Amino acid sequence: MNSQDSRILSLRPGEARRIGEGAGELTVLRGRVWLTGRCGPGDDSDRVLSPGDSLALSDAAGTVVESWRRGEGAVLRWQARAQRPGLAGFAGAFFAALARKAASSASRAQGCMSAGDSMASSGAVK
Repeated sequence: MNSQDSRILSLRPGEARRIGEGAGELTVLRGRVWLTGRCGPGDDSDRVLSPGDSLALSDAAGTVVESWRRGEGAVLRWQARAQRPGLAGFAGAFFAALARKAASSASRAQGCMSAGDSMASSGAVK
């Protein structure tokens, strides 16, 4: 996702909705909202945000937002952020590439050996 992705979310009175997925920052432009769900790493809590308040979310997938006051709506801005892989992401990519290379080498080696050339088929292994 592009780090410049931004969208405006309008909540009608009484409407509850999910924000989206991935990391980003939620800013309240108008109205007051109630946020529930995972607001940060290891942070399952509820929050109330007023106009001008912002909250950085590491993953908005489990976060639901709705108007705080029953008869009022709200307007929010969701600014998505591209997630950069950490050390674990680089290590995972390195080992995945290493595994692909090993599988490719094994496949080539196996393809070069004909059935009659194996030690087991020659009777050497008993």
